[in-house]
Amino acid sequence: MKRNSVTLKDVAAEAGVSMMTVSKALRSKPGVSEATRGMIIDVANRLGYEANTSASILKSGRSGIVQVIVNEYNIPFYSALIEALSTAITNQGMLPFLQQTGYSSKEAESVLANTRIAGALSDGAIIHASSLNGALVSSINKGKPAVLIDSCDEQPLVSSITFPNEDGARAAIRHLAERGCKRIGIVGPPFMSKTEFLTDPSPRKLRLRGAKSALQELGLTYDESTVIPLTGLTEEYGREAGHRLAEDGLAFDGLMCLNDSSAFGVIRGLRDRGVRVPDDVKVIGFDGVRGGEFTVPSLTTIRVDIDQLAQLAVMTLMQQIQRTGDPVPPTRTIVGFTLVERESTK
Repeated sequence: MKRNSVTLKDVAAEAGVSMMTVSKALRSKPGVSEATRGMIIDVANRLGYEANTSASILKSGRSGIVQVIVNEYNIPFYSALIEALSTAITNQGMLPFLQQTGYSSKEAESVLANTRIAGALSDGAIIHASSLNGALVSSINKGKPAVLIDSCDEQPLVSSITFPNEDGARAAIRHLAERGCKRIGIVGPPFMSKTEFLTDPSPRKLRLRGAKSALQELGLTYDESTVIPLTGLTEEYGREAGHRLAEDGLAFDGLMCLNDSSAFGVIRGLRDRGVRVPDDVKVIGFDGVRGGEFTVPSLTTIRVDIDQLAQLAVMTLMQQIQRTGDPVPPTRTIVGFTLVERESTK
């Protein structure tokens, strides 16, 4: 029997089961025991069965492709996020299709609206990209399944899986205070007034709001002098901030950075100017990327459960894809975190 002539019917006959059972087993659908699924896969591999992807798409209306849209690939946070999402997607028997927007709102809309991928090939999208909020995604996607990561829409129109922005930032500030810090700076966001905190919260705003509330609860200062704004949250911008802080006389004994990449840069920038971490100033990051364990000093951080986030995002998307009838109402889920203490605050 030629390899390319093997059909689903042939696999079913050889395995001694129905064609429906074979179809479910090969598509990782429920209703088949793991022992039977394994036996069917072995038979299919031995016979050289290859699924007819085009026919499957036409019959089911699904491609098994999930569009993953992120701002960029080339920082540790996104590398970790992409790896976790790709693993979670493939564990569901689906295929991730990765795209980056370069933080461009125009590119983000173009990527989402691209008819070759979003309009025709993908079953749904998981999105962590600047400017793509629930209203815009709903408008462009026209009801196609989608999940936003770290969306902070007050009234969610699209389901989202969200970082522990406020609670994680509070924990970071309290940790610095417990280590004896009395003058704590916040590196990353622009300063925000009380009124600004109430309008259109973003992840940056939520982390800043959490840090602010912790400082005030501890009786420590929060004002414009407390916040060290960065143009971007990469290592390069963090290093520049470290240089400025050192050259201005280092008014702080503790620094909370809004992500790990900027924390790496801040520590490097301070070191360039002879300021020692943690002896002169203690530094904590946010996200928990793998590289923080290997820097010198190693980085204390708020480690977000990225695997949990990815699994929840894929599970939420799959519920939408598999739903028949009325759409799944949008939900918002906040993932957990762990404070990992390392050398930068000891």
